[in-house]
Amino acid sequence: MFKNIFAVFLVLLSMGSLSAQTFIGNINPFPESINKISSANDTIRILGVMVNFQEDRDGATFGNGKFGSIYTQNYGNTILDPLPHDKAYFESHLLFVKNYFREVSGERVFIEYSILPDTFSVSQTMRNYAPEPGSDDFTPTANFAKEVWSFLMNSNVNLSGYDIFTIFHAGVGRDVSLPGSLGNERDLPSVYLGDKALREIFNNDLTGFPINRDGKYNTMIIPETESREVQGFGGTVLFQLSINGLLVASVASHLGLPDLFNTETGLSAIGRFGLMDGQAIFAYSGTFPPEPSAWEKIYLGWKKPVTI
Repeated sequence: MFKNIFAVFLVLLSMGSLSAQTFIGNINPFPESINKISSANDTIRILGVMVNFQEDRDGATFGNGKFGSIYTQNYGNTILDPLPHDKAYFESHLLFVKNYFREVSGERVFIEYSILPDTFSVSQTMRNYAPEPGSDDFTPTANFAKEVWSFLMNSNVNLSGYDIFTIFHAGVGRDVSLPGSLGNERDLPSVYLGDKALREIFNNDLTGFPINRDGKYNTMIIPETESREVQGFGGTVLFQLSINGLLVASVASHLGLPDLFNTETGLSAIGRFGLMDGQAIFAYSGTFPPEPSAWEKIYLGWKKPVTI
């Protein structure tokens, strides 16, 4: 027990505490013009699908490409994001998203959600859909999304009537970097690929993608968890980070909020004084992100500025 406590201490010490957390890359790498919420009864419908990869033994990714494979031991049900990572698990996270936006928007935004009951598998291993380390070319990740939605459309799954299309994939996101982590280099980044992004990547050929209720295309790519095992001097330690903050920030990207951290370095900018910053996304280990700042609420049309 002492060895594990010592290992946790060394991990936290080398990080400089979680408050120093950075977010690797961008949440929304191709921001679009603002889509302000003006009606008191605006409802956003989210469709989620659970996706496995082909099984692998890749040391540059966490897990083997299948749901539930990122933990090498049984941590029980008292951890953040405990197994099983199934339909009910992802529905509980979307329930948080629903309650969050109802509260922070002053009941201007209502979330409805549905997750397809079956788990699907894509044709390749995770690394084949991940951008090269340090690259801002999201074509492999967009191809991952295209394969998923093309398969579902060919399977006659009803994808109509939704606003946001979400892929919950096996494994963790290439979003944080912790000392002792051996994976992460070829994990998928967690991103919101909106209409502008997909059109630029595919040169306006969006065949195979479902269209949303506004006549546009999008895909939100979210991992099963952001928790991961790291190696300390005392052995393997589970570093726990939930996906609540990541989910609400990704939905906020759909609404039009820009990233408010340094997207070149990942370093914090507004911190926990708003939503669109790595420190906010992983506040309280990713479980309880703060409300959007006053500026963010004004930008979304939820509040009117007062001139003094």
